[in-house]
Parts: sequence; C-alpha cells; structure tokens
Amino acid sequence: MKNKNFINKVLNFSLNRRVIFIQILLGFFILINTGCRSTKNIKYLDDTYKNELLTDIPGEHIKYKIKPGDILYVSIKCMNKDLNYLFNPEEGMQLSSNFSYFAKFESQKQTSIYGYTVDKEGNITLPLIGEINVAGHFKQDIESVVKLRADQYLKNTTVKVKLLNYRVIVLGEVENPGVYFNYNDNLTILDALAMANGNSDYANIKEVTIMRAESNGKRIYHLDLTKKKSLSSPAFYLQPNDYIIVNPNRSKNVPLNYQITSLFIYSLGTIITALALIL
Repeated sequence: MKNKNFINKVLNFSLNRRVIFIQILLGFFILINTGCRSTKNIKYLDDTYKNELLTDIPGEHIKYKIKPGDILYVSIKCMNKDLNYLFNPEEGMQLSSNFSYFAKFESQKQTSIYGYTVDKEGNITLPLIGEINVAGHFKQDIESVVKLRADQYLKNTTVKVKLLNYRVIVLGEVENPGVYFNYNDNLTILDALAMANGNSDYANIKEVTIMRAESNGKRIYHLDLTKKKSLSSPAFYLQPNDYIIVNPNRSKNVPLNYQITSLFIYSLGTIITALALIL
C-alpha cells in the first residue's frame, strides 16, 4: 500500500512538473510576441555620437518659387495710417493675444479674403499699385519689386511678403495628424513632426514617406530618421503642400489582434495540458 502511494506521488509530481513547464513555455511565448520594441528603432539620429560635428548638412531649404494658385500676404506700410489700412485691411481684425499674428490667416475664408491669389498668368493685383508678375520668382525678389512700385506712390515704405498657403499635411503614426501652416522660410520634417506632437508609440521612424508635387507628377522620398544621412536628403527641408506619412511599425498588429491571439494561446494551452494529463 505504501509503495502504491509512493508511486502515485512520483507520477503526480512528474505531471505537475510537465504542467508547470508548459505554463512557463506559454508565458515565454506571449512575452516574445508582445514584448517592448527595441529603442534602436525609435531613436532619432541614433547613429550620431556625443559632440559630433555634422559638416555636410545643408544650412537651409531649397528656395521656393511662387506659382499660379499660390496665395500671398503682401503688407505695404508707410507713415500714413489711412494708406496703411488701404494696403493692410486685415489690421482691423480682432486677434486674441494667445495667437500669433499670422494665426488669423489659418482658415481658407480669411486667406482668400486678405490674401492675393496668383492668377493663371502668374500675376497679383494690388490696390493703387496695380498688376505685378510674381510667378517663377522667389519671395525676396517679389518684396523688392513691390517696394520699387510702392515707392512711386508712397514714401518710406516697408514691404513684407509671405506665402499663406505654405502648409504641410502630416499623416500616419503621429499624436495629432492634420494640416499645419508655416510662415517661416525654413521648415524641416522634424519641425513638422513636432507640430503634430511627435510620433505615436507604433511609429516606424525608419520608414517615413514624403510626397511632393512637381511639375510633371508626384515625387516620393523615403527617410530613415534614425540615421544622420536623413539630414542631407532633399526632403529634409519641406516644401509647401508636402505630405509627411509616418508608417506604422509591425508591432502595431499585436494590440489589433490581441483578443484573437489570446484566445488561440489559451486554447493551445488547454489542449497541451489535457494531453499532458492523458500521457
């Protein structure tokens, strides 16, 4: 009788060990499939080192030439306040102190009212000054031309020209996808991602796509933002109406299929445990 009880204890101990082993194996399997991503895949400029001096990086973007369909903000100011309102009617707009000066143009309605649209012939028409050809010219050149024309009618003028439809569209794995306006001359892809509050947890910054309109079609760039060579890409400095698409990492499939995966693992564990009990 004692021998029989001893044999049963040995068998039960062996069975328990097999069940525990199966449970550990399943737990390890789940950990492998749902584990954290390597920081090597989510660190910007990961191949740089401390105090490294990058000397082959372009200092500024390729200057943008105005084209038909663009909307320009043209400010002409002089000592006469009445004439200032003639050339700058938007100055009477109410603006909260919480917003920048150009924030009042961040709607299609306000842009069309207070901006000057470049027509099919490449011209804009300004009050008193008349028609000026701007297509194919840089913003700084347009300021010089407008000032020369304005000085024929006004004294001591100051001219400022901005591109109102300089916007970029950020899509994909960022915290706040959307359309973002820019009024500075230089805008980088890192600036655009910062506007969108950075990438999401499932972003693949090794594969960021930039789509840019050109005269004969759309050009596609692929940037690996973990590498410093991305800083010298023609797409690092953005152009108006660029699309930035941050692609998802493979790990995004884990939470999307989590319930199915959990059910499969639970069923598999039950079957293996049952087989262990039988065998």
